[in-house]
Amino acid sequence: MDLREKPGKVQKILEILMRIRLLSLVGLVVATIAVLASSWQNIVSLPVGASGALVEWLPDFSVANAWNSAQYLVVATIATVVLSFVFGKVRAGVSAVASIALFVGSLVLMDGNETMPLIFFGVLALVSIVCILFVKMGVACGLFPFVLGWLFLSALVAVLQPSLEPSYLVWAALSALGFAGTMGLSALAGKYLGEGMPKGGAMVKAAKQMVVPMLVSSLLVVTAIAFDMPNVQVVEGAAQPAKNANIWGAVLFFFVFNLWFFVIQFPVMTFAPWERLRSGSRRVEMKDKKKKTAKKSSKK
Repeated sequence: MDLREKPGKVQKILEILMRIRLLSLVGLVVATIAVLASSWQNIVSLPVGASGALVEWLPDFSVANAWNSAQYLVVATIATVVLSFVFGKVRAGVSAVASIALFVGSLVLMDGNETMPLIFFGVLALVSIVCILFVKMGVACGLFPFVLGWLFLSALVAVLQPSLEPSYLVWAALSALGFAGTMGLSALAGKYLGEGMPKGGAMVKAAKQMVVPMLVSSLLVVTAIAFDMPNVQVVEGAAQPAKNANIWGAVLFFFVFNLWFFVIQFPVMTFAPWERLRSGSRRVEMKDKKKKTAKKSSKK
């Protein structure tokens, strides 16, 4: 990071969020435990419903059918990938594609089985712990923090599910987007650390590149759900279904998701052992320069 450049407002906010990361972690743990204790069944029903609906829809899958049934959601998915490539370059773009594919694949494997979410979460937690301990890659450092944050995101969707329906689709779409964003940020941070950048600068720079993709993609995703899957529930006291009910739900989840990603997920990610990814090339270059200047002075 060039210290001569004045940090912008976004960078200042991200730096502040890094300073209060302990509060984010404590809030994440306390809130997640509280919601899990009271709404565990509601949380488990989200992946079960999402996987069951996906498995039922797959036999009739075709490009035309996907476009006709969920054209806004298809556009939102494509936009997420494109924005990741544009703002996060190749690493973030590839991470987004791989993350979305892995998430959809896991839903297919669940097959609507009520016992599978626990098994998948256990396997994911175990893999993430092994990765954060032994694998020296950016995405490996970001996987375990995502598992923690994902539980909290699932809890939020379970608590707020009447605001936007179907809740299982809201959970699946935001989970896939959160996974893609976290892995993209992790890949970028790993790249900058490999170039010798300090941990704080690398994390802030990576998060800064993901601001536009996350804001725009989350807006498109929740709007797509609001338009593709209109809420048919009747508002109390109204003779007709409330056509704008999903719009307000979309607005709510837009703010909830981005607060989760930048205020909770990003600060918690900074607790991972990113320092081991940092290259010492910059320090070596400085030493080499000092040696050269010392040799020149000795010759004189």
